[in-house]
Amino acid sequence: MWLFFIAFAMIFIGILLMTLGSLSNIESISGGAVILIGPIPIVFGTGPYSVALIALAAVLTIFAVIFFYFFARRKTR
Repeated sequence: MWLFFIAFAMIFIGILLMTLGSLSNIESISGGAVILIGPIPIVFGTGPYSVALIALAAVLTIFAVIFFYFFARRKTR
């Protein structure tokens, strides 16, 4: 149950940050993402800071996969 609340809080904080970012007058907007479809990662990005954002997204994706692996492994014991 706590995992649900953590995920909900992260989504809420992300939406809040995106809203605050869109309200400010930023001349250049950057974005990057990593989408996992099975074992195949799809990486894309745009803008001047896209390389850093893609690297951050890749690190967070690896962290999430490791976290879920250990969480599922602990639950099956």
